[in-house]
Amino acid sequence: MSYQVIARKYRPLTFTDLTGQEHIARTLKNALENKRLHHAYLFSGVRGTGKTTTARILAKCLNCIKGVTSEPCLQCPSCLEIAAGNSLDVIEIDAASNTGVDNVREVIVNSISIGPARDRYKVFIIDEVHMLSNQAFNALLKTLEEPPAHVVFMMATTELHKVPDTILSRCQQFEFRQIPVDKIFQRLHEISEAEKVKISAGALREVARAGNGSLRDAQSALDQVISFSGTEISEQDVIHSLGLVSAKILGQAIQAIAEQDTSGLLKVVDELDSSGHDLRYFTRELMTYFRHLLVIKSGLTSSEVLGISASEIDNLRKLSAQFSEEDVVRFFHLLTEIEKQIKDSPQPRFQLEIGLVKIAQVARLRSLNEVIQRLEELAAKLDGGSFSASGSASAVSKSGAPVRPNLSPPATQRIAIQPPATTSAATNTFEEPPGFSDAFNQGSFAPSEPASLSEPVRKGEPNPAALPRPAIKAGHEVGAIKAELEKRRKALVVMALEEAKVEYEVGGITATFATENTFSKRLRESAQLFREIGEQLFAEPLRITVKLSGEAGITPAQEAKQAREKMIESVKNNPAVKALLDTFRGEIIDVQEA
Repeated sequence: MSYQVIARKYRPLTFTDLTGQEHIARTLKNALENKRLHHAYLFSGVRGTGKTTTARILAKCLNCIKGVTSEPCLQCPSCLEIAAGNSLDVIEIDAASNTGVDNVREVIVNSISIGPARDRYKVFIIDEVHMLSNQAFNALLKTLEEPPAHVVFMMATTELHKVPDTILSRCQQFEFRQIPVDKIFQRLHEISEAEKVKISAGALREVARAGNGSLRDAQSALDQVISFSGTEISEQDVIHSLGLVSAKILGQAIQAIAEQDTSGLLKVVDELDSSGHDLRYFTRELMTYFRHLLVIKSGLTSSEVLGISASEIDNLRKLSAQFSEEDVVRFFHLLTEIEKQIKDSPQPRFQLEIGLVKIAQVARLRSLNEVIQRLEELAAKLDGGSFSASGSASAVSKSGAPVRPNLSPPATQRIAIQPPATTSAATNTFEEPPGFSDAFNQGSFAPSEPASLSEPVRKGEPNPAALPRPAIKAGHEVGAIKAELEKRRKALVVMALEEAKVEYEVGGITATFATENTFSKRLRESAQLFREIGEQLFAEPLRITVKLSGEAGITPAQEAKQAREKMIESVKNNPAVKALLDTFRGEIIDVQEA
């Protein structure tokens, strides 16, 4: 007798044997027991998850000698013939080989009116139904919608999106899920015992993982490993025979990234290359592991969600503590690019090595919050704590008094800053430039806040950011109004004010434009918004008045812009500010009179 492969030998015969699709088995069993049968079923999902097998089990349930039942006897001629694939009343059609309309007419349409030869129902099982042509689908439509009482259609597809909606609307649809690794592992364990194969739990789990959610693929992999190693199988046998990347190697790579160990990463690549592993496959597996890390960091640790064992989850939980969510997302995107580069490169090893080194370098970047915290620690050592990264940096006003330049990026921009090798080294070698202490004693540095030019923080005074908001100082009303608009995300209204010459008086502001334009219209339409802002800032409604100057020369906006540029240039020439900017590599975004 010829050898029968494991996938066929251990094919499920009843709904009870169906692995990983309990929701479908329960639905179909209830329908059979309650005699609520549909005339057309559509099974969709990835390969090897039990679609065609379920169709055969359902055909047995319909035609078993016991009658319509959810538990076929498996002994009657009908059950045996369906299992063997030679039943006259259960017709299996491969749509990939019979795509044309003539095939559908000949096999289905012309024979559908003929009753079953022996059994209760004539069943048509159409595998890979998405391969049918449009003409074939159209020929099937009417028959599929109103078939004779003795006909049942069962269709299977791996590409549901290619099946026309007209077909979908005439069928009961069942989606087959990828089978969790634990359930594949349990089924392979049962098969191994039945085949009298000695295989370790770790090796069997690697085989289950190789199935990628497909039980049939995992069974085929087990067949291959048995052919390679015989009846005693180790984990190394599985890795060598299937060309897998072990969880140990993946863990070493991730640990090397966490420790920024470039040499360790290069050793991993060398080991993979010398062992003949597919480097693209390794990259995809590493992406999968980073996906697991992200899921674990989000708080989900279910084996079904992750598709890995409980022991692997514990290991990944330890690794995940070494990365932030931002790090993991960044690594995932970089690996996606590396995988594409490996595919197109004549030197895939070089691409992988350079890509992994880049990832290790990226891991050294620090978030903005970490940088702010380090700046606060540095400031505390420099001048006794008068420096605060949660305050604002100081610049200089027209009168020579310090005002605060803001060194932060726009609110929508995210930055990552690579600090020196160690904070302590940077602190110990810091040399105070001329005028630096005076600048710090009269102001504070704010890399984390939007542009703010309020009063400087004096030594010994509490940080104003921690106090209740004071009343708006005279002369700063327009700035306060713009700041409130920015908080409310009214960027267009702020832009309109920037383009006008704006004057404040109690109870209202006047915006003067050279000519009527989009910005002037925008302000006129925002009267209610300014009333609300007035109530919030000044405890009374604020009216907005728009005027047109009619001047053909320089516009108020241009005049204001030129004034700001002159003020910024004056601030840049101040020695204390220049020292501050050089030391922290800062940039003046805006200056406002104190």
